Amino acid sequence: MPTTDPDDVLLVVFRHHAEPNEAKSREAGRLICDDVEVVDIRKPGARDYSTHPALEVCGWRDDPETGRQVKYTYAERFARQYRQFKAQSAQTKTGTPLTHVPFLTEGRRAELRALNIYTVEALATLDGQELKNIGQGGRELKNAAMEFIENAKSNVPTLQMQAELEALRAKNMALQQDIEGLKRVEQEFEAMSDKELRDYITANTGHAPHGSLARKTLVRMAMDAKTEKAA
Repeated sequence: MPTTDPDDVLLVVFRHHAEPNEAKSREAGRLICDDVEVVDIRKPGARDYSTHPALEVCGWRDDPETGRQVKYTYAERFARQYRQFKAQSAQTKTGTPLTHVPFLTEGRRAELRALNIYTVEALATLDGQELKNIGQGGRELKNAAMEFIENAKSNVPTLQMQAELEALRAKNMALQQDIEGLKRVEQEFEAMSDKELRDYITANTGHAPHGSLARKTLVRMAMDAKTEKAA
């Protein structure tokens, strides 16, 4: 018999995601990531999937005790999968992921992850028995991690300037895309007849244009109607 709950057919996987922390990265002069719990949700037969923070609100439901509508998160929606994830999850961490340093091989990264070492900062602070557990070359790796952190500090001004330039480039690119988008929309309306423009404006605003209006005015009104609808 078909399931009564559509969530039962979904493939739900909770995992840790390294989310870049821009403020901490600028301050440290290197990539700093916060460990965030996220959930991947896939539908049967679909190639794409959606990803959401595990503690993000995803809907409302009735509270059996109060009878009121209360918010619930993805972790609560998929409580069974979230419990399984938490039972096996490592401690959360903040820092530069091992994948972003050049002095480690993939094999070494795997060995360190097996010892619950996920960041350069964690590697740099190892000492005593924990450092011995790394095995041969452990001291050299610790020193390399410390050197990586120190070198990054000297690059803070340069990285801040690069970040500002990248932000400016992104802003200019977005502006250019907006301009190109407006041109395409204008060309779309230019291809319409006056009657089609009037019908479009009426359908999208609920108000028919009155009087004898210039074609440029009708095109502008149609573009405004499209913009308002998109918003």
